[in-house]
Amino acid sequence: MSLWDKIFSKKEEVKDVEGIKAYFGRFTDAYKSTEQYEAWDKAVLHFENRDFQDAIAEFINYIRDTSEHNVSKLASGALDFDILQGSKTIMVRTKNGQIRVNCKIAHADQLHIGFMRRLLDLNYELKYVRYGLSEDEVIQLLFDTALEDASPYKLYFALKELAIHADKQDDLLVDEFSFLKPIRSGQIESLPVAEVKLKTDFFYSSINKALQIVDQGKLKIEQYPAAGGYILLALLYKLDYLVRPEGSMMDRIEQIHKSYFSQDNKNQLHKLKSLRQDLSLMGQQNEETLKRDLHHSIFTFGVTSPGNTAMVMEVLDREINNIQWYLDNHHHEYAIAIVEYAVGICLFNFALPDPIKDLFTLVYRVTEPAFFDSIDNYEKLALPSGLPDKSAIKSALHRIEKMHQKVYPGFALDARQLDYSQVSYFVHSLILQVRKIQMQKSK
Repeated sequence: MSLWDKIFSKKEEVKDVEGIKAYFGRFTDAYKSTEQYEAWDKAVLHFENRDFQDAIAEFINYIRDTSEHNVSKLASGALDFDILQGSKTIMVRTKNGQIRVNCKIAHADQLHIGFMRRLLDLNYELKYVRYGLSEDEVIQLLFDTALEDASPYKLYFALKELAIHADKQDDLLVDEFSFLKPIRSGQIESLPVAEVKLKTDFFYSSINKALQIVDQGKLKIEQYPAAGGYILLALLYKLDYLVRPEGSMMDRIEQIHKSYFSQDNKNQLHKLKSLRQDLSLMGQQNEETLKRDLHHSIFTFGVTSPGNTAMVMEVLDREINNIQWYLDNHHHEYAIAIVEYAVGICLFNFALPDPIKDLFTLVYRVTEPAFFDSIDNYEKLALPSGLPDKSAIKSALHRIEKMHQKVYPGFALDARQLDYSQVSYFVHSLILQVRKIQMQKSK
């Protein structure tokens, strides 16, 4: 695998010379190999022909990621297999024409009405699966159906719902109810000390920097609430993508996002002050608690939905029109924040096509050079002065184009239109060029 294959892989993995791996962005299973899509077609065909065993076998091939070993078949039966999803292992078993799925969430030392009511409320949120309690008081997520009803479509969405819910709710329930004991059944890989330090330092320093701009910047939030909103939302999505926390911190980021965009009839200034308070509290998070959420896990199902090019361009069009005033009035940090917000919310909400994701990552490489400089295999894209390095960036863009032109023949950037005089001008000009990219796949 070449250096650039490592840098711009599906999970944005990069490995430095000391063996430190950094994973950026949320896992997605939206884009699979040709072999996986062929396995899906075979699974559907086998199911329609009532060849249930072959249908399950091909379904396993569809969801299996050979690079991560996320699915393992058991010797006990051809249709028995385990799935890894973060901190959880989902057990899929077949017997007597039934397929049963089980995932252990936590052990309850005691039961009380508030906790049981919480589980009932969670059950109402679920479409395919349900919470259950074993005889030894283990909280479980369960799904079962007859093999003849277990179409690949039903099985995929049921397993995805169970897996994502199990991996997310175990941390949240244990944090909410102190009498619960967590059950860690997945494969969690601790991050190297150097990477944990890099991410924790970046986490706290980025929050402090953004809050300082909002509180002491040239544009007061009472007069320019939108400007403050861009600063803080850009921060939120940047932390999600670069720091990539899991567990309770990932949920906290999601809740802050939902709160800001909720339709609650609050004006923008009120929302901004609430957002500032939420991020301030997040910045006061105990460092050891944050470190607990920094690890690498193996996933089978992603939470982000596929984002087509039109959806991404709609976001860019909406936000890019707001930049010029800030550039004309030399409010460069706010102009950068608008670009980072547009890039970040796309990465947060969508599973992006690889070329777009690579270019959006390059935006962060230019706006946060110190963070990427700490990862040795990333070529530096900023000069010692902090300005964009024209030569290095042109080389990086050429490699990205070359990497993707086989799948996207029309994928090309007009580098002559890029402005390297300031970071703000560069990221603005880059996004304008992204807007013109042709993303039709080769046939």
